[in-house]
Amino acid sequence: MSRSTSGVSFLMLVTFLAFISIGFPDAVLGVAWPSMRATFDRQLSEVGFILFASGSGYFLSGILAGKALERFGVGRLLALSTALVAIGLFGYASTPTFWLLLVAGVLIGLGSGAVDAGLNFYAAEHFSVTVMNWLHAFFGIGAMLGPFIMAAVFAAGGGWRIGYLIVASAIAAMAIVFMLTTDRWSDGAHKTETNPEPGVPVRQVLRMPLVWVQIALFHVMCGIEASAGLWTATMMIERFDASGREAGLWAGLFWGSMAVGRLVLAPLSVDLNPARLIQLGTFGVLAGAVLMIPDHKTVFQAGLLLLGLAMAPLFPTLMSLTPVRLGSRVALHAIGFQVSAATLGIVAIPTVAGLVAERTTLTAIPLMMAIGAAIVIALEMVSRARTAHGSTTSPSSV
Repeated sequence: MSRSTSGVSFLMLVTFLAFISIGFPDAVLGVAWPSMRATFDRQLSEVGFILFASGSGYFLSGILAGKALERFGVGRLLALSTALVAIGLFGYASTPTFWLLLVAGVLIGLGSGAVDAGLNFYAAEHFSVTVMNWLHAFFGIGAMLGPFIMAAVFAAGGGWRIGYLIVASAIAAMAIVFMLTTDRWSDGAHKTETNPEPGVPVRQVLRMPLVWVQIALFHVMCGIEASAGLWTATMMIERFDASGREAGLWAGLFWGSMAVGRLVLAPLSVDLNPARLIQLGTFGVLAGAVLMIPDHKTVFQAGLLLLGLAMAPLFPTLMSLTPVRLGSRVALHAIGFQVSAATLGIVAIPTVAGLVAERTTLTAIPLMMAIGAAIVIALEMVSRARTAHGSTTSPSSV
């Protein structure tokens, strides 16, 4: 094996581990929030403050990710950003007040947005659609393990701070790995382009119609995913009288179903047209959300697992196709915009769903997810039509 090949293989292994680690904090909040809000004497919907704090940092980081990648390179950006996430999570575990928790949330968002954009750009450039799905399957494994860790801590009689301390330690270990491999991330050839294109101005990228269609698609799609991840434990406890341990288990199983879906569907991406895979996934998301509406525990759980399975291929496949559809230099910025749009969806849609549920019933949450799924189907159809008509990289005349 050549030095270059072994270097790429090693970084692929690190990337798999990194996707596991970044999945940890994303899903823990949904399980921890019932206990956290009791600690700080907060209302159900006030989780929106945490989402807004972390989401603001995430959004800003995603917008600036293209420039940061150009300036620092993938390796340095990953090392600095992961360290920032670890600091924020240690802040979660130790903060005495709710408002300091929000400061830690901003740090987590700033770091996570850069990590997300950096890893996705590197993976989209260097790995196939199949590998991209596997990578995001490992994110799902991390997101599944996060709630399991918190549920295990609760079952052992510990508090939510101990759970966050464990998660923070795992992220800190990943930051050390990135620091030790900083200079190796510039090795290896790109997957799609041998000679990089000249830089494309951000203003021109923002005039491309497909860029905006994908921005909207990522916004709504990730909002649905976040709503399921955040509110599953609460819905299990308050709709179906589940224990905290059982609620944490099903929150983890949602993310686990996404991981299984990506592992199973990844080989299919070789033979099945990626656009077709996305189309099937969007209709599956709608069906899963609809099944979560009735006040029947078994039907709700079946819908939750179907939602996770159907959601599985959407994010990685759409992200992997970005350099193919837009070109490498456009994707450098577009991926960051997509991450930022996803962040806005992750913050806004679960928060609005929580506010509506607080004023009506918790059934409003899956109902809003079903409406969002219908919007995703419409946006996916528009995206597919524009791609088919060759309008993927043409700036709008508006």
